Amino acid sequence: MPASNGATPITKPRTRVVVLVSGRAVLPQDLINRRDLVLRSYKGPNDNRTPIESVDVVLHVTDADAPVAREIAVLREQTNAPIVLGLTGDHHDGLVDEALEAELSDILMLPQPANVIAFALRKAARGRASGQARASRVIMVSSTKGGTGKSSVAVNIAVGLAEARVRTLLIDLDVQFGDVGIVLGLDRPQQTLHDLAAAAGDLDIEKLRGYVITHESGLHVVPAPLRPEEGEAIDAARIATILQTARSVYDAIVVDTAPLFDGPMLTALDRSDHVLLVSTPDVPSMKNIRLALQTLDLLGFPVERVALVENRSGMPGGVSTREMAETIGRKIRYSLPEDAVVPSSINAGTPAMIFKPKSRFAGAIGEVVADLMANESLAPRRERDRKFMSLGIGR
Repeated sequence: MPASNGATPITKPRTRVVVLVSGRAVLPQDLINRRDLVLRSYKGPNDNRTPIESVDVVLHVTDADAPVAREIAVLREQTNAPIVLGLTGDHHDGLVDEALEAELSDILMLPQPANVIAFALRKAARGRASGQARASRVIMVSSTKGGTGKSSVAVNIAVGLAEARVRTLLIDLDVQFGDVGIVLGLDRPQQTLHDLAAAAGDLDIEKLRGYVITHESGLHVVPAPLRPEEGEAIDAARIATILQTARSVYDAIVVDTAPLFDGPMLTALDRSDHVLLVSTPDVPSMKNIRLALQTLDLLGFPVERVALVENRSGMPGGVSTREMAETIGRKIRYSLPEDAVVPSSINAGTPAMIFKPKSRFAGAIGEVVADLMANESLAPRRERDRKFMSLGIGR
């Protein structure tokens, strides 16, 4: 039973919901003025001003004479966000049946009070967020020894996913000495993980968007802090919130961690669906990977969700893949070759997948990406959106 000290209880502010408003909408001013809703007007597929694919919910307003099924089919081609349909005018019976076939989140007979419309929009957005949190995948790329090429592996996998049209966010959680920005050629980025974590107030999707950098590949990136002391100020709770918020927007979240079991790494581990442990074929690295596997087992992380990645396979003086697997005591899931294109691409500030897409390393990364997409149910954007379409609409 809570203690009573006469203080006024603090009410946690609501998460803001980004609403795409399309069709023939004339909204009540009370709805427009709500601080928990961000309303964005949408004029159609040629409206490049509005990032339709990342909204939380669509409010589409139409009347009895409109081709409802066709209008919804067009929206489904643009976004997989839930749609709340607002109907105006008379003779709704046929339209309601038609709308129900489109698997809409809700149907409102307009006009309605602002609080009724807001409730329907927030309810639809909440349902989508919980569903996407289950569908989204967090892939952590880790190593317990520096110099294994972990960051280069993480960056190129993330770029490969983005180029395959999977909505992908790359977060550099090596909060003191992260190299993701260097591999991507981001010269002193203006927004980093430190800025995102230090942002005032509760974190929501809209705020997250403001701190994400878009790479030429289509990959979204949150780089590591620029100075080590900034990384020390990032607490585990904030990292957890960032990951959970990102799950409601992205299909894949690739996390690059420091080469040790520090706070950020353990926080990411708790929320990871898959862990890629990167090792080079040398004794110190293999020894550390064995210790990492033992630690993951002690932490209770499911062994079937850990995949070993051999980087620089065939490097001078290195052991074979078979010897590496025998030494570690686990099968090597992915093997990436020694390739001079990797250091060259890093020095050029261009990921190998873009720098030399036909190189042996880029080809091997492509196989990793294809395998992850198949095993983690990561579909290309348009293919994924089709799953939310009603096959009988607009044909």
